[in-house]
Amino acid sequence: MMEEKYWNPRKFPYEELKSLQWERMKRQLQYCYDTSPLYYRKKFDALGLEPGDIKTWDDFHKLPVMGNKEEERMSQEQSMRDLGHPFGTYLCADLKDLAFLSSTGGTTGIPTFSYLYTRGDMKSEVESVGRIFWWVGLKPGDRIANLFAQSMHWFGFIGNHLMAEAGFVPIPIGAEAGAERMLRLIDVTKPRAIAATPPLVEHLIERCPEVLKKDVKDLKIELLILGGAPGAGIPSVKKKLEDAYGAKVFDMQPMWVSCDSDEYHGMHSLSPDHWIFCEDLIDRETFQPVPVVDGAVGVGLATMFVQAKPMLKYFYGDVYQVFTKECPGCGFKGLRVKIVGRADEMLIVKGTNVYPAAVKGVVNSFIPRVTGEMRIVLDKPGPAVEPPLKVKVEHAEGLSEADQKKLVEELTIEIKNKLEVRPAVELVSPRTLERAGGLSAKGTLVEKAYE
Repeated sequence: MMEEKYWNPRKFPYEELKSLQWERMKRQLQYCYDTSPLYYRKKFDALGLEPGDIKTWDDFHKLPVMGNKEEERMSQEQSMRDLGHPFGTYLCADLKDLAFLSSTGGTTGIPTFSYLYTRGDMKSEVESVGRIFWWVGLKPGDRIANLFAQSMHWFGFIGNHLMAEAGFVPIPIGAEAGAERMLRLIDVTKPRAIAATPPLVEHLIERCPEVLKKDVKDLKIELLILGGAPGAGIPSVKKKLEDAYGAKVFDMQPMWVSCDSDEYHGMHSLSPDHWIFCEDLIDRETFQPVPVVDGAVGVGLATMFVQAKPMLKYFYGDVYQVFTKECPGCGFKGLRVKIVGRADEMLIVKGTNVYPAAVKGVVNSFIPRVTGEMRIVLDKPGPAVEPPLKVKVEHAEGLSEADQKKLVEELTIEIKNKLEVRPAVELVSPRTLERAGGLSAKGTLVEKAYE
């Protein structure tokens, strides 16, 4: 019997898939209503609705946002006060049925326990991870260096279990290890793939010659599977990583992954039977539904078909462009998405919307004259920014004053032409800007000078 190319590939037609999603959606709405009286039932009651009133996809899309990070924190405070546990009134399963838990980093406040699972939920997660890693070319027995933070980070912590259950061999190094230990362990264990944030694998390019006295290409990594920030989705970043590592580069989010194509065509929805995400879009300003047609842009709302802590119409804040046509790169016929940026990171310069990731893309196109490290400097909180947009850029070693002057001129013109905003570019010396090592592996593109 011929081996399947992908893990449990879903072969049913699109209309059959929508029917399956709708049946699961109806059950999920009723489940949330029945098992979360202090949160979801109150939400429905405030709308004067019951789950049975949601009879069509249009009805579902017209429902307002049902949750966000701030409401999640408030629900945790209430559950501590009223129920004696910190997992929030979102929790729908009994505490004794929980199998795994993890949290966000808590860098902007109290950690939120967004990732709670029953054993049934974990089976769905294993299925999704299996689909993603087979898709990029990994097979059971392949070693994967997991450089996501291991301490309560979703993919760092639980991801090791998910990968192992799907047949892979995770090497749980973690961002906490620091660049030197990461590189030495990778050098010894010789994984086929690295799972990490894009800023972290960029950082390792610089550190590898210092630590191991050789280039990262000599580690013979075949695959970079990146999450937490755009990587493969920024052409200049993708090229930098491919050239440095000699590896294929993929962007990944839970249940989404890009394809092996020279040109980036977005992340592909491999588990639409497990959740609704960018099939539920809203306008980032009006919060009204955005029709999901090819090329549409909006904030994706997440609804998960899980038992422990199901997110229902949850606002994560990422802005996406969706594509419904067949992928030109691989022929995939499902939904695809590209990350535009985060709604809360969008800057407005004289009426023009600018995302930091877009500025990063322009800056990286000037490698090797720049290192790729840059910061947008804000003198006061956004989103409104008085022009010019201040951008710090690290120049490469050995650039003369004349070359630096020319680089500033070219960067200024390119940012103005590509993003339609006038920048004030300041060059800084190599290694001036903080790198994404250790627990700051996600990196930042904005410097808040006002803090």
